[in-house]
Amino acid sequence: MRLQHSRLRSLGAAVLLGGFLALPGCGGGSDAPSPPAPPAPASAWQPVINAIEAARPGFPNGLAVEVATTQGVVFSHSAGFANNTVVPIASASKWVSATVIMRLVDRGVMNLDAPLRTWLRDRSGTPWSGNLGNATLRHALSFTTGIDGDQANSDANDISLAEAVLRIYEGQAATAAPPGSVFSYGSTHLRMAARAAELVTGKSWAQIVADELTGPLGMTQTTVAGVVFQNNPNPAGSVNSNGLDYMRFMLFQLRRGLAGSTRLISQGAIDEQRREQWSSTTTIRNSPYLTQSGRDFHYGLGLWRECATPANISACDAGLRVSSTGAFGWAPWIDLQGNPAGNYAAVIMTRQPNNADNLPSETLKALLDPLIKQVLATNPPVIRPVP
Repeated sequence: MRLQHSRLRSLGAAVLLGGFLALPGCGGGSDAPSPPAPPAPASAWQPVINAIEAARPGFPNGLAVEVATTQGVVFSHSAGFANNTVVPIASASKWVSATVIMRLVDRGVMNLDAPLRTWLRDRSGTPWSGNLGNATLRHALSFTTGIDGDQANSDANDISLAEAVLRIYEGQAATAAPPGSVFSYGSTHLRMAARAAELVTGKSWAQIVADELTGPLGMTQTTVAGVVFQNNPNPAGSVNSNGLDYMRFMLFQLRRGLAGSTRLISQGAIDEQRREQWSSTTTIRNSPYLTQSGRDFHYGLGLWRECATPANISACDAGLRVSSTGAFGWAPWIDLQGNPAGNYAAVIMTRQPNNADNLPSETLKALLDPLIKQVLATNPPVIRPVP
């Protein structure tokens, strides 16, 4: 994920930096239930459409936006980008990969609080040691293992995931900070988690993802490696998908683990992903939000916890939005506002140029949120059911 604060225009900045502060108010009045709101006419979405079209110049390859409630997709608008176009989604991969690991945890195949040395070995076959060996799977999914989030020689596409993880250990074990002490955003943590999953299941990471998530959800156009990372998939950033597939994942998240009538993962596992994972002494070593827009958002398990007061956990939970924006602008989020089931899910679908950034998506997300909530209050009808 890459943000460039210098490109943030004054209006976008005001919305982006202030858009997390408005929380629902508490009203008084009668205890009698209110009659259900009538379905929203198509024109109710016009302010949302206008905002998307106004943002179109910031998306050279176009964009599409979809919104869903637990009932299904209630809004879809294309501005030069089709929701069936398969593109690399960069850091939006993190949410997907962490959910795959959490399904293994939920089924008892892995233990969230087991140290990495349980599964990982050095080149001589010795279990990992030191701070990195003591880091747990939970630390890996919350990016608090004590090492840097990125290591260049682990990104080579002519090596295996196993080799990539060996290089991470050899490069950083000696200098690893105590587990849980620092947050460092990047790819190393999920690579270690994925390799541990390979070892415990005896399957490749691609097969694990297919068996645990994309297959059951019917995400037929989603792959974990694409062209560049065939040999060395990057669970933090190499997923390729399209809007139709990704909305299946978002509805699965919004419904807290239900795929149609089938429960693939427990509500508790989904809730754990969204929960605060840092200790009171965790410090930020590397965060794109902090360094480029001054926001000190915390992290759950494979997703950002967006709120106005990240350090105040109870207040944050009451106004929480969880997200996983990618470097190429693919921006999924779920608005929770204290509701474990979530009020809605949305995705900005796009493929920004390699030399661009995701700031247009972040700005648009903040602009759309209050507009979407206004329409949802009118009970808009489902326009596309999602299993």
